[in-house]
Amino acid sequence: MGSAADRIKEAAIREFARYGYEGARLERIARTAGVHNAQIHYYFRNKRALYEAVRSALTPPSLEGVLAPLRDISLPLPERVKKFYELFGGVAPTLNIGEEGSFVLPPLVLSPVALELPEWVEALHSAQQIGMIRRLPMRFILAQQWSLALLPLWFKEPSESWEEYYQQQAPRLFWESIKAV
Repeated sequence: MGSAADRIKEAAIREFARYGYEGARLERIARTAGVHNAQIHYYFRNKRALYEAVRSALTPPSLEGVLAPLRDISLPLPERVKKFYELFGGVAPTLNIGEEGSFVLPPLVLSPVALELPEWVEALHSAQQIGMIRRLPMRFILAQQWSLALLPLWFKEPSESWEEYYQQQAPRLFWESIKAV
């Protein structure tokens, strides 16, 4: 079931998500975690320190390395997409935080805004202008790209299938969804 500190943190994730900082109660967290209230103070000192521990646990790993190929103007578009998904596949296992069988994704990862990089958007616009990809709204394209990145996490796919998915299926599906017919 995990250590008392881990159970407290998992219960706190749910409590803060449901009630926010002000509405969260240490008593409910302790009850959910199956610990005494004093254990929360032992491991985390106070509510603020527990909140900071939860926030830290939910901070995603740096996406800079994952986004780097999208910024690389020396690579052709298909290669940039392929590398993005390969790198995202390497980070994906670190994103499923929470007790076994549940996924609590960090807020930054839930939004495709991370993909709104000037170099990447400009490259996609250029591809639209020459007829390589369809003239779809840019945010639709970015949302499609992000959705394909998160698909295995959302649907709790077995991690054994992730490598093949990120290296082959995700790039293919992305291009099929946006390429000009």
